[in-house]
Amino acid sequence: MTTFYVAAAALTLVALGLLLIPRWHSRRWQGESNLDWLTLRQSELQDSGLAEQQTLSRDAELRILDETPDPVSEVATESTGKFAGGIAGALLLVMVVVIVPVLLYWDLGAIEDVRITAALENMQDASPAEVQTLLADIELRSDAKPGNVEYLSLLGEYYTAQNEHVQALEIYEQLLQQFPESAELLARAAQAEYLKGERLLTDQARRRAEAALAINPEQRSALGTLGMAAFEAGNYSQALQYWERLLAFEAPGTPGFQMLTTIIAEAKTRGGLSNEPAASMAMPKSGAELTPGIGVTVNVAMPDGSTPRGTVFIVARPSGATQRMPTAAVRRSASELPLSVRLDDASSMAGQKISALNRVDIEVQLSATGQPGRANASWLATAANVEPSTDAAIQLILEAVEPQ
Repeated sequence: MTTFYVAAAALTLVALGLLLIPRWHSRRWQGESNLDWLTLRQSELQDSGLAEQQTLSRDAELRILDETPDPVSEVATESTGKFAGGIAGALLLVMVVVIVPVLLYWDLGAIEDVRITAALENMQDASPAEVQTLLADIELRSDAKPGNVEYLSLLGEYYTAQNEHVQALEIYEQLLQQFPESAELLARAAQAEYLKGERLLTDQARRRAEAALAINPEQRSALGTLGMAAFEAGNYSQALQYWERLLAFEAPGTPGFQMLTTIIAEAKTRGGLSNEPAASMAMPKSGAELTPGIGVTVNVAMPDGSTPRGTVFIVARPSGATQRMPTAAVRRSASELPLSVRLDDASSMAGQKISALNRVDIEVQLSATGQPGRANASWLATAANVEPSTDAAIQLILEAVEPQ
């Protein structure tokens, strides 16, 4: 913010300089040099004849008349110069160059964004009262700029940390409208919905958590939410499956590793599964019964056979659907290219079954950042009106996406 005001002051000085410099270097009147020349020549020709002196005088007079401005135009020019170089001109230029942008900057609220950004940079040294004030300012700014991803993300993380899960769920649902294929947002929304009430996993929360795992099988929030829900429902074998997958992400000896080891042991004891390895247990299916075999096999390859870095997302949606939420999705590493995956009810999302659709649109995204969505894809391939069946298969070649 200080930089902005310094720049505004500098522009003011430049504007004033542009007005004053021409006045410092202006001539009093344009005929001055001709009169000096005439005086000099008259002194040189004093001894000349009368005819020559008369000729010289007429020539000098003609020069002065040609080069001296017309009185009417001179008055107009003088008045214009006074306006352009006077106080009114200076004020007008300052207003256009400096004051108007400042007013627009303030009116559009950008000054608030600058102030909030500066406060976030110094948040580590802020007191609890200052943090509360900053969050209140972010809430107000988020209301003024609905859909701002940065502010919504900050509010979602804050509400989750404060166990204000109702507010967190509202924030994550707003973000999901913009990023419906984000495994992180799907998992956080499922977690918030699970924790906001009686710790009961609703159908919507389950679908979101399973959709997050379909996109990213290593999504921790989704694994934790499904594991807690299974444990509290008495499905200890399911809880073990999720928690042992979580355990693989924790370094031995850390608090997270110790906590997971404890609850895994408790789940095995309660379920009488102490001697049964969790890896042998089948993953639970979603709430709906699955129809085996109905789906689409998608074969994906790069045009030149290379193996770029990144993540490949293969998704299926109802044919012609305007909503971005996939019916089925699979996530793979780009290092596996060329690859072949099967989209069927086992990879379904949001409670829909691909076997219930007559036709689907297939989309393959290769994201260098690992984030799903067309906006993050550097390579893309699509196929429309594909009919799911037991032997349906398509071949897609990725094409480079032009940067926006």
